[in-house]
Amino acid sequence: MKSVHRYIANQIKRSTAGSILFPSDFRGLGADSAIKMSLSRHAREGLLVRLAHGIYFKEKKNNEAIKPSLEEIAAAIAKKEKIKIKPSNAFALYHLGLADMPPVDLTYITDGEPRNILIAGQRLIFKSATPKKLSLSSRTCGLLIQALEEIGQNSVTDAHRTEIIKKMQHEDPERVMEDLRLAPSWIYNMLYKLKQQINY
Repeated sequence: MKSVHRYIANQIKRSTAGSILFPSDFRGLGADSAIKMSLSRHAREGLLVRLAHGIYFKEKKNNEAIKPSLEEIAAAIAKKEKIKIKPSNAFALYHLGLADMPPVDLTYITDGEPRNILIAGQRLIFKSATPKKLSLSSRTCGLLIQALEEIGQNSVTDAHRTEIIKKMQHEDPERVMEDLRLAPSWIYNMLYKLKQQINY
């Protein structure tokens, strides 16, 4: 009878190159403790790359050692745990092109467990959020609301307003209003006024 370690090795070999893997992917092959021990061993032996505690990566065959981005890891976690995530704070600003430099750490709001994961010197942060915030779409207007909360009411510049108008003019006005109804009062007032300047 094969050992847990060999069963896991065979499943890793059958998995797609470039996959992000978690201990829960191997449930049914052994006890959780044995699975975690086996994955750690496979990482030491080079069959996997350990990205962070409980997060592994199967390198592509060309051995270029190109690791997944924090965004790809966040998406993999959300898919695995069936949770919602949305860019927040400085990451929302960069995502929209309202900041020139990407943040060192990526922050998402989520309906899952809050966590702070260190990966290669960067942090992937999941912050708990209210259902209202998570109801914001992933479209431009929903991200703008997150970005403006990061900027702050008294720090919005004319340059920001110009860029916001550019972003909003490509959005469906009805969908814009869906998000604006969920925005804090000062953000609603600002975006509603800017919306009035757009000829849809």
